[in-house]
Amino acid sequence: MHCATLLTRLLVILCCTGWAEQAAADTVWLTNGDRLTGTIRYLSDGKLAIETHYAGTVTLAWNAVSTLASDNPVNVENKKTGEHYQVRLSSSDPGYVWVERNEQEQQVSVRRIDEFMKAKVRSDQLAWTGNIDAGVKVKKASTKTDDYSFALNTKLNKGNWRHDIGATYNREQENASVNTDNYSLRYAFDYLVSEQFFWQTRATYKRDWVENLSRQALLGTGPGYQLWDTELSAFSLSVLGGAFEYGYSDDREERHVGGSLRWNYQRYLLGKSVTLYSNGDVGHSLDDDGVFMLDAEVGMRYSLTSWSTLHLGYHRNLVSGIPDTLNEGIFSTGLGLKW
Repeated sequence: MHCATLLTRLLVILCCTGWAEQAAADTVWLTNGDRLTGTIRYLSDGKLAIETHYAGTVTLAWNAVSTLASDNPVNVENKKTGEHYQVRLSSSDPGYVWVERNEQEQQVSVRRIDEFMKAKVRSDQLAWTGNIDAGVKVKKASTKTDDYSFALNTKLNKGNWRHDIGATYNREQENASVNTDNYSLRYAFDYLVSEQFFWQTRATYKRDWVENLSRQALLGTGPGYQLWDTELSAFSLSVLGGAFEYGYSDDREERHVGGSLRWNYQRYLLGKSVTLYSNGDVGHSLDDDGVFMLDAEVGMRYSLTSWSTLHLGYHRNLVSGIPDTLNEGIFSTGLGLKW
């Protein structure tokens, strides 16, 4: 009898727990009467993405949605003013949702909402993302030209810590003449003080066997601000103070103390099939030499499959105020992997 009572209580607890988990989940009601539960990720380009336990991430046509309810706030942009703000969405009559902001609630037509996204939730579990881009071009005519470019970008996030690791390699050879031969390495880590503020420490190193400016090194640390970080886009700025070091092919070296501004921007389009990105540093020395540096890239990636991409990018590297000024730009295109 006692065992039966315990079993009954256990079943009641399990049922209540399951009901609570279901109640806490986001829910989407469709115009055909169907209902899906899970975690709503974003609405963009007429597509609503909801992550479910039973079918993974499901993409729905927005015009097939009757109403919805989201357990967590979502970020909405006012297209007229450009203002970003957080609201809560709860179900209403078919074709409408309740929008709650600043403790005020308003019934809004589903058709008036064309985009929203959820802020990324910080997790104590390790999250690893990254991509590898590769471009190879071999031309045989009156001269033989070999052109190779590789780039690695990977991020490791856990709790309040974010790690950014990257590397590049470029080589161009025409017959026996090598026109380009260089590589670069970078490592940065951020500690998130709050949802927006973080402290960043960053180190980069570049080696070139063709240019007179054969070595570049940067070490800096300073505060940063995460303007936003959602399922569809992210943008951050950081101001670093540190040291620049330059080496030349004749073994000359020089060092400067200075500051730099770092930006990192990423935007997903067309249901995350297209990624636009831009990141880089612009810096200036604090001494009388007036060294100016710019190291930036901009580009896009198109997802061919869940793991393969086609990329197109442009990288600019400029250093002035030193004996051997550097000003180079590299266009790259090719295939890549992502995870």
